[in-house]
Amino acid sequence: MKSLILTGGKVFGGAGWAPPVWYDSILLEDGLIIAVGEADQVRSAGSAAGEVALDGSLVLPGLCDAHLHLSAGGRLLQTVDLEGLDCEGVRQALSVYANSPDCRNSKWIEAFNWEPWLCQLDADELDKLLPGRDVVVFARDLHSLCCNSAVLTKAGINVDTPDPPGGIIERCDDGSPDGIIREAAMASIREISPLPTTGDVEAAILKAQDYVLSLGLTAISDVVDEEIEAVYRDLDVRGKLEIDIDAWLRIDKWSVGSPPPDNGERFRINTLKIFLDGSLGSRTAALSEPYTDEPDRSGVLHYSDDRLLEELKPAVETGWRLAFHAIGDRAVAQACRVLRQLPPSSFGPHRIEHVQIMPEDGIRMMVESEAVASVQPVHLIDDQRWLSGRISRKLCRSTSVWRSLVEAGVPLALGSDWPVASPDPCLNIHAAVNRSCFGEKPNDCFDEREALTPHQAVRSASYGWALAAGVDAERGAIVPGQSADLTVLTGVSDDLADWSEAEVVMTVSRGKIVYSK
Repeated sequence: MKSLILTGGKVFGGAGWAPPVWYDSILLEDGLIIAVGEADQVRSAGSAAGEVALDGSLVLPGLCDAHLHLSAGGRLLQTVDLEGLDCEGVRQALSVYANSPDCRNSKWIEAFNWEPWLCQLDADELDKLLPGRDVVVFARDLHSLCCNSAVLTKAGINVDTPDPPGGIIERCDDGSPDGIIREAAMASIREISPLPTTGDVEAAILKAQDYVLSLGLTAISDVVDEEIEAVYRDLDVRGKLEIDIDAWLRIDKWSVGSPPPDNGERFRINTLKIFLDGSLGSRTAALSEPYTDEPDRSGVLHYSDDRLLEELKPAVETGWRLAFHAIGDRAVAQACRVLRQLPPSSFGPHRIEHVQIMPEDGIRMMVESEAVASVQPVHLIDDQRWLSGRISRKLCRSTSVWRSLVEAGVPLALGSDWPVASPDPCLNIHAAVNRSCFGEKPNDCFDEREALTPHQAVRSASYGWALAAGVDAERGAIVPGQSADLTVLTGVSDDLADWSEAEVVMTVSRGKIVYSK
C-alpha cells in the first residue's frame, strides 16, 4: 500500500482519554500511522508517494458508531422515511412511496421512523390510506409498529390472541387489535414479512456503507442475524468492506456452547446481545415508577436476575462478551447487578447499551460493573421534545447521564442506533457537548451539567468504540503504530464545541482515502 503524508492540518493527537496533543502533519504507510508532528519532522520520518495539503482542516481519529444497524439503515435509504412528519405528511409520504415505480407492484409496504407523538396511526387509518396492500409502519425506536388489518389477519392476530410474554398487542374498546404491536409481539409480524434476498441485503449494506463513509465514520458495531452475518463475511472475503465491523449476535440465536468464530479481515463477531427491556417511545422501558401519562404501566423487564445468570454464565465461560440493552433505570440496575456476578471476557469489556435513565446510586453500580457505557447522545435531541410529558421530572434529571460516568472512570462509547436516529457523528458529538441539536437550546428538565467536554466527546466517538470493541491496542487514536483511520473536517469551531457547520472532506480507513469531497 502506498504511503501518504497529510500536512497543514489541525491534528487531534494523543491517546486514551487525555485532552488532545495538537500536531500539524501525519505520515501514513501500509495502513498504519508512522509519524505525527510538524511537516518537516514528519517528512524526515520516511518518504511518501503522495502528499495532501489539508489547509487547516481538523483531523480526528477515525470516528466510529458504537451502535447502529447498517443493513436496516440501507433499507431506509431505499424506502420511505417518516421522521418529523405529522399525519398529513405521513399520509402523503406513504401514498407517494406506494405508487412509486419501485413499489407500485409490491403487495408489501414498509416504512420507518414513524413518530407516534407527531401522528397517531391505527389499522383503520392504514386500511383507508392503502387499500389492498399489506402495510407495516415501524416506530422510530423499532420497538413497536402499526400495521393494517390485512397484516393482522395474515399474522393470526385477532380478538382472542393473548399478549405474548414480553409483548403487547394494543386493543380497541371491544378487545380487537387496533394495529399497534409492541416488543415481543412483533415477532408474529416478522414471521410473515417477505424475506430479503442475499442480493437485497448486500445492496443495502453497500449503500449504507457509502453513506456512513461520507459522514466520516470508519467503524461500527452492528447486531446481525445469520443471513446478514453471511453477507458481511462474503463482502469481507471479497475486499468490499471499507469500514471495520464489530458485530453482535442476539443471544436467542446463539448455539449454546459454541465459542466465538474466528475474526475476518474487517469483520468480527464475539459479542452476544441481550434485551433487558424495551423503549421509552413504546412505554416498554423498565422504570422504577409508572409512566406519568399511563400510570398503569412501568415498562417491561424481560428476565429475572437468576434466569439471566443461568443463560449468560455458559456464554461468558465459552468466551463471549455481552452487550445488554438497558434503557430504563430498572433495566440498567439489573445489568449492573448481573455483570458483577459474571467473569470478564478475553475479547474485551462487557457493555451496556443506551444506559438512558440512571438508577439511584447508578454511577457506583456502573463503576462496579466494569462495563462500557454505550450511549446515543443524538437521542436526547428528540427525547427533550416529548419525554418530560411521559416520565417524572426526577427520572428526566437522571436521563442521559454522561459527564458523571466519565469522571467516575466509566468508559463511554458514542453511537446513534441508526436508523432510529441520524448516524451523523458530527450531530452526535454536538449533542454530547451541547445536549441539544444545532441551533437549539437544551431543555432544563434534563441535567445540563451532564454534557461532555469536547475532547471527551471526540475520544468517546473514536477511542471509546475501539475500547468497547476490544481493539484499543490497534486503533482509536492518532499515534504512531495505530491503524491509519482518520476523519478530516472543516467548519468545526476552534474550541470543538460547535459542530453545526461541520463538513467531512475526507475519510481515511486503514491508510486509504475512501471518501473525499
